Amino acid sequence: MIVTARKPAVSGSGPALLLLHGWPFHSASFRHLLPDLSQRFRCVALDALGLDGHPVPKGAGMGFDDHATRALDTMDRLGVDRFSILAHNTGATIARLMAARQPARIERLFLLNTEIPFHRPPFIPFYQAICGAPGFTTVQRALMSTRAFRHSRLGFGGCFHNPDHIDGEFQKLFCDYWLDDPVRARGLIAYLRGLNFSDVDRLDEVHANIRAPITWIWGEDDPTFPVSLGADMAERAPATEAFHRIAKTRFLPHEERPERVAALVR
Repeated sequence: MIVTARKPAVSGSGPALLLLHGWPFHSASFRHLLPDLSQRFRCVALDALGLDGHPVPKGAGMGFDDHATRALDTMDRLGVDRFSILAHNTGATIARLMAARQPARIERLFLLNTEIPFHRPPFIPFYQAICGAPGFTTVQRALMSTRAFRHSRLGFGGCFHNPDHIDGEFQKLFCDYWLDDPVRARGLIAYLRGLNFSDVDRLDEVHANIRAPITWIWGEDDPTFPVSLGADMAERAPATEAFHRIAKTRFLPHEERPERVAALVR
């Protein structure tokens, strides 16, 4: 079934820059970067199907390739021929598939802490297995309401070098947002269950077909995607131009050090 992505938020002017978030986030994860980047780029912040706050149409494809198809279609509908991509986590896997599929169209890739062939992020296969169980959302809501769980490895403990970032605005945007609305919760689960790690394991083959220069930006202390494995992957990718480690950050360098990430993109 062909499903069109919802209209993205567009800001700024200049060369086109598509922003792709990962799971369990949405386009607001780039909120700290947009004031800076929109001064130099036409920023297109796209919410992935399932993470856009709306029901997922029955029969919609939810694999990495399906998300790549929708993102390319979005840029077609905007009339954007060539563009760069800034992407994080699962969004950066989608970005790589896009760049391999239409290599002449993508100018540059800026990829943050993302999937690595034959590496499984802690707890993700576990969550994929249990998230469809009856009562999962109710239990998760109860757990996430406690600070102890939010700060644990099963919550967002692996996301930040400074755990104070987990509470406040971040909690409202990327915890309460999903669990306070059944439609959003179902979309969050649909996105996660649709991801196939066999697609991740063939990323070295995908990298061989990418022509756009790749800048990898990595939170140095990330327990989800260890920097050593990320650096090894980058070294194998023919299009790699640079690999930047950002100290005192984990899974979300664009949350903890947005000024550094924006500077590298500029």
